[in-house]
Amino acid sequence: MKKRTLVPGQKALRALRKSTVLLSLLSLWSLPAAASSGTEGASFLDIPVGAEPAAMGSAYSALATNAYAPVWNPGGLGFLANNEMAGQHLSYLGSIHYEYLSFVHPFDDRRGSLTHRGIGVSAQYLGSGDMVRTEIDPNNQPLDNGVFSSHYASYNVSYGQTVNEKIALGLTGKWINAKIDEVSANAYAADLGVLYHASDKLSLASTLTNMGSKLKFLEEGDSLPLAFHLGAAFQPNTQWQVTMEGVYRRAGPTSFHAGGQWRPIETVSLRVGYKTDTLKGLSAVAGLTTGIGIHVWGQELAYAWSPYGELGNAQYVSLLIRFGEREQARRNLIQYQTIKKQRIVKNEDAREVEPEYQQLMELLSDHEHVAQTNPSQLLPAFNQ
Repeated sequence: MKKRTLVPGQKALRALRKSTVLLSLLSLWSLPAAASSGTEGASFLDIPVGAEPAAMGSAYSALATNAYAPVWNPGGLGFLANNEMAGQHLSYLGSIHYEYLSFVHPFDDRRGSLTHRGIGVSAQYLGSGDMVRTEIDPNNQPLDNGVFSSHYASYNVSYGQTVNEKIALGLTGKWINAKIDEVSANAYAADLGVLYHASDKLSLASTLTNMGSKLKFLEEGDSLPLAFHLGAAFQPNTQWQVTMEGVYRRAGPTSFHAGGQWRPIETVSLRVGYKTDTLKGLSAVAGLTTGIGIHVWGQELAYAWSPYGELGNAQYVSLLIRFGEREQARRNLIQYQTIKKQRIVKNEDAREVEPEYQQLMELLSDHEHVAQTNPSQLLPAFNQ
């Protein structure tokens, strides 16, 4: 029997179809109704980034004031307190893996205003590992064997700044690159984010993600997973935190995310969450997420777990590193003490300022609160 030779474009097309079937399984994590039907491209952008956000049901837009902000809400960069770096590894379905790396840097306005700025760079990479290619002729006989690999990646640059002491705006620009065997594709997109600190305990957020061009393989192009997120986070004290988020997609179902965190001791955070967009074709348990965070010297090592029925379990490991956190707390303490002395000199009765200072010292007594609080949020008290 004579073998039929395939030109490179045909080989790539068949590899594209095969790996697309495999990688589309990943859409079960975030966009099962739309992405798995092929109506959107780059659905990997909806896979949660970071073990902490993943464990809390992907309800993180109102909490993203750290190295996860470039992906979850660039507006959170306006409330950065320190240089931070985050790294993640996610292993799922054999050789498929998902990586994340980011670095963020805050800028304080030296002119004395309350404007604070932050920038960040980040990368998301979803790889299939090596997969076996088998070409079949019309008689179902193998023509060509070998291996090929596939990947989806997004390289991001982010910027955020405060409008006042309560509101921050942000923007992320993305270059999205995909390659499946010999076929590659590129797209460009942007995210917009707003973060509002309504009070010391309540934060509100909204984001519009993945606005951009189509991701086009060969002659076919798919739109990016455009979505609007509206979230809220409530922290009654330093031990408890509750967050929730609604997601409205251009293609696909509206979904709801919720999560909670309990910190029984200083070094441990226990997390749980639930989301509705992973339930299609699976049991109610598939919406559950859970995890743990270990805090040592201001750094966090986190783990998250989420079941996906017969497909298996997703397991995250991530590391969040904060640079200069202890030094920042020390500088804040010196600053507060200096302000107090200046006010005592200017006031005939020092008792007028003592209650305000006492309240600040109570906040400082919890070093974890200081480490995670943007100094700009404490300044308004001194301007009254």
